[in-house]
Amino acid sequence: MICTTNYWRFKVTFCDVLHSDRPPEELAGYTGFLLGYLGEKSRRRFIAMLEPHGFDPREFGLMTVIMNRPGTTQQDLAALAQIDPSSMVAVLDGLEERGVVERRVDPADRRRRAVHLTDEGAQRWKALQREARKTATEFLAPLSATERSTLNGLLRKLAGLDDA
Repeated sequence: MICTTNYWRFKVTFCDVLHSDRPPEELAGYTGFLLGYLGEKSRRRFIAMLEPHGFDPREFGLMTVIMNRPGTTQQDLAALAQIDPSSMVAVLDGLEERGVVERRVDPADRRRRAVHLTDEGAQRWKALQREARKTATEFLAPLSATERSTLNGLLRKLAGLDDA
């Protein structure tokens, strides 16, 4: 990873910037930089929250999709959770070994496997979801409830999830 970059007339160590409480004022006028800076800080907090529970963000995301769409096939899950299809089997194998998901024969097509959270998996997901919400609330604490809602709406719009 490249950590050092020259910006204008001063030297910025990117790794230092990501670990600092505030980005350099000189870069604060660049929305893309701020989005990257805050995204990385948020990602690190999220990973730190998941690690003691033995999960990573990809697994949490997959469990979230399965919780909301029980019985979805492996192939469809790969697209929905944005996991490379070549990695999906290994990710599901790991979750299955830990007893949080199970693959069942799809009643509509016996050649396909429908994926479900186990009862333990649903309980663990609910606990992780509470922790994830708490982590997000702490991260966004400087914003009012109205500002958080506005930010979420704007980010959804930029992500193409909501109509203009």
